[in-house]
Amino acid sequence: MPYATNSGDGLHTYFEDAGGAGPPVLFYTGFADPLEVAKSSRLARALSGEFRLIFADHRGQGGSDKPRDAAAYALPTRVADAVAVLDALGIERAHFLGSSWGARLGFALGEHAPKRVLSLVLCGNQPYAWNLESPTANAVAAAIAASGQEAMKGFVETFEAALDYRFPEPARTWTLEKNDPAALEAAWRSAHVEGPVSDDLTAWRLPCLICAGEADEMHDAAKRAAAEIPGAKFVSLAGHSHISAFYEADDLLLPHILELLRSAPPKQ
Repeated sequence: MPYATNSGDGLHTYFEDAGGAGPPVLFYTGFADPLEVAKSSRLARALSGEFRLIFADHRGQGGSDKPRDAAAYALPTRVADAVAVLDALGIERAHFLGSSWGARLGFALGEHAPKRVLSLVLCGNQPYAWNLESPTANAVAAAIAASGQEAMKGFVETFEAALDYRFPEPARTWTLEKNDPAALEAAWRSAHVEGPVSDDLTAWRLPCLICAGEADEMHDAAKRAAAEIPGAKFVSLAGHSHISAFYEADDLLLPHILELLRSAPPKQ
């Protein structure tokens, strides 16, 4: 099985390379979403004919190693995981497409490893300190608490109930079967001490597309980030929440994503 090794702590990231001759696009999904969620998405299918798609599991999720120490999830360490995937494939630079937790990682790549990135597509997150009182943050906290009693079944059902949303199949089953509640709990604890990703977004020189559902509590902060990053574009997804923006807004996102991926120079 394909694994990349973090040179700092030796932990392994599971990834899958779909191949193709086009420019590489590295996909990272949301919190508790295994890579199969991105791999099976309509967005991935739409991009597959033109781009080389690479899908990776966050540490603590899916097929990747699952440490139970919150310190193991520091953003620079997670950035090193993504860089290790590129190194394992001999890729100097790649487009990055991240949703939710993956978008947070994408902001960190822009800050800590910009020379490994061709462009950033970031949906459903922001680069400032976390608002741990937001509806989504409260839903995650409640789900983690429930997982202590009912494992991943409690996590998923509590998260769904808190946000009044049921994950579509087979993504729901993958989430139930491919996660460790203790690792997710450690990853979430790391967010409590994370702070802002960057001290100065105005110094960035990366092509960026930032998007958020109109009803996503991170919408305004994501819009603010796009205003601070030179040349970044912001797309507000009307009628969508934090969750539905990824699962249901492919048709709204695809034209903007293709515009960015096709216009970003292959080397910088």
